[in-house]
Amino acid sequence: MATSTIGGNEPFARIVESRKTTSWTIGIPIAVSVVVVVAVLAYFAAKATQAREQLAQVQQSVQQQQQMLTSLQQRVGSYETELNRLRDPGRTTVVLQAAAPKKGSAASSAWGAATWGEQTDGKSWMRLNAYGLQPPPAGKVYQLWFVALSGDSIPVGKVEPNVDGNAYLEGKDLPAVDQGKTAMVALDDPNAKTHGEPLFQAALPKLTPEQHAAPPQK
Repeated sequence: MATSTIGGNEPFARIVESRKTTSWTIGIPIAVSVVVVVAVLAYFAAKATQAREQLAQVQQSVQQQQQMLTSLQQRVGSYETELNRLRDPGRTTVVLQAAAPKKGSAASSAWGAATWGEQTDGKSWMRLNAYGLQPPPAGKVYQLWFVALSGDSIPVGKVEPNVDGNAYLEGKDLPAVDQGKTAMVALDDPNAKTHGEPLFQAALPKLTPEQHAAPPQK
């Protein structure tokens, strides 16, 4: 008995093959799309990180510039304060002169002019212009002293003459203008706690303060 074979497997094979081809056809674009999306996300993530770093650098630079600006403003304010004080004519100016020389000793030609004024906090300042100073002996310095009515001798600063024997000195935060007695320049040891023999001096007038220290905050 003969057996006939009908090609029934051929359509099934074509269906399976068609399904495999369709699966690959769909899968490849999806995989490519996923790769592209991942690459795009990675790109934008890197760009976002770079942008954040640049923003942090810009913020740091702005902060540094603000600090520099604040520092410059403080310096300008300090310079304006100093300039205003230099323009201040003060309350009075006294001429410092040497005492009459002792018999047999030569008179000193050194002298000075001291301008005395008030600070806004009630204390006082003093500017000295000195002339005719000889170089001090070794181990000695010229020094301006503020002698208060209380008897305290307050060092204002060292008087350092130039090659012409002239010198300029300014001192701040001295007692009020109603507390001064004498301004003098003396030849002292560098670390002297009180003045020595005056080289030239002047009595300070007793003035009525126009500025008063602010009351302490509670």
